[in-house]
Amino acid sequence: MKYRVVFEYQTEDGAMSDVYNCKDEQAASDKFAELCDMLEHSIDPTDPTGWEVVDEPDLYSVINREEGICGYVRLLED
Repeated sequence: MKYRVVFEYQTEDGAMSDVYNCKDEQAASDKFAELCDMLEHSIDPTDPTGWEVVDEPDLYSVINREEGICGYVRLLED
């Protein structure tokens, strides 16, 4: 079984996206956790209001409509 981790992040200034193909579940879980952590750090700890966060086992997303920021990471099995 193959695993894929899909990442997208967008701000008013630009966007980035990537797809990581992983050979096993552990590698996919590690990459998913790393990217979730990156998205979590995009939230301003001094002003966490205005953020919508979805935290599920295979999806983590953040949205701040006021700031024009959105991003997600998704873990998929093939």
